[in-house]
Amino acid sequence: MRSRLLPATAILVLLVAACGRAPQPDLTQAAPATATRTPTEPPIATAQPSAAPTLPPTATARPSVTPTLPPTATATPMPMPTASAMPTLTPAPIASDQRFVAHTVAPGETLAALAGPDMTPAQIAAYNHLHSDRLRPGMPLLLPRSAPVTPETLLVERGNPDAPRVAITLDAGASAAPTPQILDTLRAHGVRVTFFLTGRWMRDNPELTRRIVAEGHELANHSLNHPDFRTLDRAAMLEELNATERIAQEIAGASTRPFFRPPYGAYNREVLATVIEAGYLPIYWTLDSLDSVGQPKSAEFLVERITTRLAGEQANGAIVLMHCGSQPTADALPRLLEHFAARGVKVTTVSEVLGP
Repeated sequence: MRSRLLPATAILVLLVAACGRAPQPDLTQAAPATATRTPTEPPIATAQPSAAPTLPPTATARPSVTPTLPPTATATPMPMPTASAMPTLTPAPIASDQRFVAHTVAPGETLAALAGPDMTPAQIAAYNHLHSDRLRPGMPLLLPRSAPVTPETLLVERGNPDAPRVAITLDAGASAAPTPQILDTLRAHGVRVTFFLTGRWMRDNPELTRRIVAEGHELANHSLNHPDFRTLDRAAMLEELNATERIAQEIAGASTRPFFRPPYGAYNREVLATVIEAGYLPIYWTLDSLDSVGQPKSAEFLVERITTRLAGEQANGAIVLMHCGSQPTADALPRLLEHFAARGVKVTTVSEVLGP
């Protein structure tokens, strides 16, 4: 459940010519700066802030030494938000044959200017899980194909580089055992995050799926069976997306739109174009916690890796990849939430990290 994200002055976006399984970039060595990243694989698009690291040649995770964990500051857990403080972000109903394009917001653009005859500004805001009607230059949006814009092939790797917000994202496709502990911790700290769920996981864990939605977390699509999308034709990709959406609706009455993370972080131009047209914005990551690759990791390793690599302004807009099936992730989560709270960094959903 790995994916990759390019930092951008607003969002990291790439035009993929023929990418394989996305490698893990090290985006934590310098504070974000306006620059065009030059990956070692075929580029996807320009319009990204942040210093440009050299990507490793393969998707093999780099080994990391686990240093002694420095003490983390404690923070008073926030009370659980009330229902009114946790709005339900459900995309507005759209036509079943609606097709979409991806667009990077330019300075001065408004929802009214971007709307086409097929979707109103309010529908575009609801569909993209916007928390306000204010747009940020550089933020990615999904728009109806009739919108007056030039279609782009986007892959999001970072949110707003100017806001102290971090998206901890949790992919689910294997074990569900640590998930109740993860949800308990998030509830105790009053934090909502984004869960990328497979259809099979939801079908096997309907009560947990309903709990995720009931507690205000953001649901996103991670395919039905977790295949490498590069090996599928267009029809098979669409069935993976649509079947997962149907299961989410049937089990929890919730939608997985508008975010999708490709299984294994594997994508190419065709994959991105297909999922965008189907109404999903491809989400990669800024930092892979490595909780699902290589040798088993300890909670101490995860805390040290994430807090060290997301020091200072590197935390701004970062999207962190973690997994629901990882017990070390469940054990590390309280310390991570306390650490970021003590720094004044909000841990939140992908949709909020992408916004102004």
